[in-house]
Amino acid sequence: NVIIGIVDGGVWPEHPSFSDRTGTNGNGTQGGKLSYHQIPGWNGRCVPGEAFTGSDCNQKLIGARYYNEGWGGNAGVDAQIPWEYNSPRDFGGHGTHTASTSGGNADVAISGEAAVFGSVSGIAPRARIAAYKVCWEDGDGGSCFPSDSVAAIDQAVADGVDVINFSISGSSTNFRDPVEIAFLYAADAGVFVAASAGNSGPTTSTVAHPGPWLTT
Repeated sequence: NVIIGIVDGGVWPEHPSFSDRTGTNGNGTQGGKLSYHQIPGWNGRCVPGEAFTGSDCNQKLIGARYYNEGWGGNAGVDAQIPWEYNSPRDFGGHGTHTASTSGGNADVAISGEAAVFGSVSGIAPRARIAAYKVCWEDGDGGSCFPSDSVAAIDQAVADGVDVINFSISGSSTNFRDPVEIAFLYAADAGVFVAASAGNSGPTTSTVAHPGPWLTT
């Protein structure tokens, strides 16, 4: 019942890693027994949008929001990256990847080319997931405006997450970067922040997110 706020590229809610019916009759089947229940005091919402309705959340995926003001709102997304979903739905797959890695259900069957591995489990398979979409597929791997990230981080804290997962790179030198400051306030509120160290290196001083108030 730890609530992980995934600040990333959204979520694909139909993925069996996010099913709340993992009891009798098998993992992730709609006929399975409801094995998660409501958490008192949770303030998150499931915000509808393109290809995403309020019913796409459940007692495992307990929240989903999206942030696109950096792009100019829905109209800006439509004009610049029209293939994207103006909703919490994950177009590029990275948000679903990080959410299922950190808190996806246990023993979820793998499909496609990786099926030879059998099944996968999240690091904390009985955690709850709240997705905050701040990264948008721009044809070059995705872009995330700091203003949207800060808004999502602040909202995740207000919603009541226990952990924020931010698998996105950032500054390696600036302790006063807006996202770093947002994480400082999150940590001050008692939220554990896990962030990507980036993909640079192995030379010195290449770790992103240098603030001592978070963990890379």
